[in-house]
Amino acid sequence: MSKIFADKGKLSPSYIPEKLLYREAQIRTLMSLLEIEGLGKSLYPKCIQVIGPTGSGKTSSCIKLGKIIEQKALDVGFNVKPVYVNLRLEGTSRFTIFKSMVEKVAFEVASRSLSPDEVLKQFIETLRARRLVALIIMDEVDFHVRKSKETIVYDLTRLSELVTGESPNVLGVIFIARDPNWIKLLDPAEKSSLGNLRVMFPPYSREQVIDILEYRASEALMPGAAYRDVLEFIADLAVQPPRSGDVRFALDMLLYSGVLAEEEGCNHITIDHVRSVYGKTLDAISLSDLEELTIEEKVLLLSAAKALSSVASPYIDISELRKQLNITLEELQVKVKVPIDRTLKKLSEKGLIEISGKNIGVLMGPLSKLISVLEDLTLRGVKN
Repeated sequence: MSKIFADKGKLSPSYIPEKLLYREAQIRTLMSLLEIEGLGKSLYPKCIQVIGPTGSGKTSSCIKLGKIIEQKALDVGFNVKPVYVNLRLEGTSRFTIFKSMVEKVAFEVASRSLSPDEVLKQFIETLRARRLVALIIMDEVDFHVRKSKETIVYDLTRLSELVTGESPNVLGVIFIARDPNWIKLLDPAEKSSLGNLRVMFPPYSREQVIDILEYRASEALMPGAAYRDVLEFIADLAVQPPRSGDVRFALDMLLYSGVLAEEEGCNHITIDHVRSVYGKTLDAISLSDLEELTIEEKVLLLSAAKALSSVASPYIDISELRKQLNITLEELQVKVKVPIDRTLKKLSEKGLIEISGKNIGVLMGPLSKLISVLEDLTLRGVKN
């Protein structure tokens, strides 16, 4: 039995939790815009843009929205079918995308002898024949419009024209994008039919990421498997540029840190497990990168690693770093003057440390290995 995980799957990207913290307002807005109380009337699909950076909860919220609407519709005698398509993963051509939509409602393959327009008409006819109402969710639409010669935007924003005077049985079309400027890539006709309904998903704050991690840890981990300081450290990593509030990155860090802790036979995740996993996510910071550091940078990074190795916290105060620097210089018998502020800034720019006010954290791990490598490189550097 795992000492770390109660249910590892509840940290996977495909898992949608019961509660989506800090996205209740966006879901309510989407519900209001879609006007599901009008299901019994002739439907004219609403086109809505959902905009936000990576890891801001856009996809999870839209999938959750689909489930909520599906249940609410059943309660009043209607059958709403969410049709989710990831345009990055499921193809870029109009035929491939419309074929995928047909397969999701008809569970049969669209004929390759049909044109894209005919396949889209088949989708609408299938909805009407089966008395289904679709909520279409198109994810990664900004990727799609950049890669495709012919986009699906015009087609999906004018579905009513396929059944003139009647309802196409589509409640709405949601276009999910990371880049708010994606519409600049559309032609005037596409922009006009798309409209200006937008729901924005801002990046999560540090406090929000911590709350989300605590909630998801309560579902996925064994009690006591991740202390709050570990979750706070992960949140710190997730809110600094370039991630800037990416909760998907934070959840991945928690998952992989847990896997590492489990492999090592530990009964809880440590700060060093997080450092080790994070170090692997950095773009090719390797032994050669450490070798290229100046002697001042090596000594200061070594001192920071040593100071952190003796505490449970992910950070040390700069005064503690100064004390450890003096000890390290004496232990290694290195005679060099280290301009601390300037050297810290250089190490931060290289992605090796994090500076938060007067607190310093090391972003590589495990610390024991880092200390050993840096001691060897520093001594070699002095001899040379």
